[in-house]
Amino acid sequence: MMASPDKSLEAVLDDAVYMPPPTPAIADDPVEAAIPAASLPAAAVAAASPLPDRAPAAASSSSSDSGSESSTSSSPLRPGDLGGDADAGGACLSSSSDDDEERDLVARLRQQLSIGDEAGVQLAKEALLPSFDLAGVAQLIQSGKAKRIICMCGAGISVSAGIPDFRSPGTGLYSQLQKYNLPYPHAVFELSYFEKKPKPFFRLARELFPGNYLPTPTHYFMKLLHDKGLLLRCFTQNIDSLEKQAGLPAEAIVAAHGNFDSAKCIRCARPHPVEHVRQAVFAGDGGNACYCVKKSCGGLVKPEIVFFGESLPPRFWERAPLDYSEADLLIVMGTSLAVHPFAGLIDYVQPHVPRLLVNREKAGEAVFGGGLLGQQKGFTFGAGNYRDALYLGDCDDGVRQLCELLGWQQELDALVAAGRQQLEAAAQQAEAKS
Repeated sequence: MMASPDKSLEAVLDDAVYMPPPTPAIADDPVEAAIPAASLPAAAVAAASPLPDRAPAAASSSSSDSGSESSTSSSPLRPGDLGGDADAGGACLSSSSDDDEERDLVARLRQQLSIGDEAGVQLAKEALLPSFDLAGVAQLIQSGKAKRIICMCGAGISVSAGIPDFRSPGTGLYSQLQKYNLPYPHAVFELSYFEKKPKPFFRLARELFPGNYLPTPTHYFMKLLHDKGLLLRCFTQNIDSLEKQAGLPAEAIVAAHGNFDSAKCIRCARPHPVEHVRQAVFAGDGGNACYCVKKSCGGLVKPEIVFFGESLPPRFWERAPLDYSEADLLIVMGTSLAVHPFAGLIDYVQPHVPRLLVNREKAGEAVFGGGLLGQQKGFTFGAGNYRDALYLGDCDDGVRQLCELLGWQQELDALVAAGRQQLEAAAQQAEAKS
């Protein structure tokens, strides 16, 4: 309902209803990921799947207001819910009448505050953290106020496992793919190119299979959160499956760009065991294509990682609106937050939810939007910050310091040691059988 013209500024603000800000449009760039530079030029570097530009068709056919995981009436998130315009198939965040009401309210606020259209209206908010660093986040967790934590992960959490990111000069994926004589680096992740020339991808796949790398302390930190009943979900861009190898159950993971846990034929959609793909790519000197076992089909089989021209997994669109509405702390680790819709998830938690970025450099910093009261989208680490904590450095160092502040260091070390011992023993057994 619109405020009456004679209402005071305070009353107008009391009537204001928060609306989640839209995020930037989906980017035309593959996601961060991975392969060891040390193994080049024999095979390549690792790669996270490229980003598609749409949600599954079924996911856009209904709507949801529910934030409960057990709700049976809720529908998947749609692309527009995380940014982009309605003309591109996105969902609007408010009705046209709400937009008119919002514009009128903002205009009246600007008039009363004597500011121009070029300025955003910001109001001071009470700090949600005692300090905007690891110590502040540790105090929040110790207070018992963070019991439903979401972790968002990018390629940076796997760097210490020997899996470089996309863009590092000289060692990143884009710097290493020129040996394949590709028309452009991310062609290796394009479905149309894969159908014509599959061997470059399968040469990469030879290095990507789970078991080639060991999880990092950051992966085990998420396992520790899960064991303590504090992890609501891990949303990861990476396709290396290291979260699973660290012991996180499948239910705790949303692989936004797929992974190597399953495979299927791109022609008939027949599921295939991952071992079928493994046998093909490791036969001979590597780089062999893998084909459907159904002889009448003969289509290519690939791991279920997301290529250009493919939709994000339905689980991403289903879980994001439910989990982010329930979260009480967001921890973002090892990602440049440059690719949407994944990057837009940082704005999908409620405005009263603290957020922590653990990264080598700042990422996802705020820009002013045109929403109610000139809302910001992204992190705010300077003036106006009321909830965003920052740690600049390697992810493993960051989580170790956080665990030390929480008194969890010995537990983390024990998880890392036990996990690595178990994985190394399994690798030795597999080698002995072969």
